[in-house]
Amino acid sequence: MLDSQSAAFAERVWDYASRLGNNAPRIADEMMEAAFPLTCTQARQEGALRMLRTGIISEVKRILRNREDGLGQVDFAEVCEAFVPLVKDLRSKSYFVESAEEYVAVPDLIVEPDLLDDARRFMRRKGVECLTEADRLDALFAAVTSSDPDAARARQEVLA
Repeated sequence: MLDSQSAAFAERVWDYASRLGNNAPRIADEMMEAAFPLTCTQARQEGALRMLRTGIISEVKRILRNREDGLGQVDFAEVCEAFVPLVKDLRSKSYFVESAEEYVAVPDLIVEPDLLDDARRFMRRKGVECLTEADRLDALFAAVTSSDPDAARARQEVLA
């Protein structure tokens, strides 16, 4: 997508978000036919519409997380000066709130602690899921690189 098309797509995402909330799947479903009519028709014919939708949802999420234009941004010092050191270290401008099913900007999370609690719990749960999966990969790596003759035989069977 050309830069001008990317900008137009992002603008359209924010337009839909203003009406639908920051729910990426809902936004993608509402706008993909209008934004990409020929692509959707072709994807439907080729049985790839679900994959196209997944990609569009991913791009919508990226746009919702990384809004750079300053609209809706609040000077964090206006909320409370004590929060500035904490906020500046955050890696995102918004976080997913499961109960709202949308990304919520950090200033809004500060104003609504219940949403902040939901966002942090969601992030922590995802972190635990990642660590658990990393543990499984560690175990697989240990088994694969083991000097155990059974592991070497299993590797050979996989290659066969």
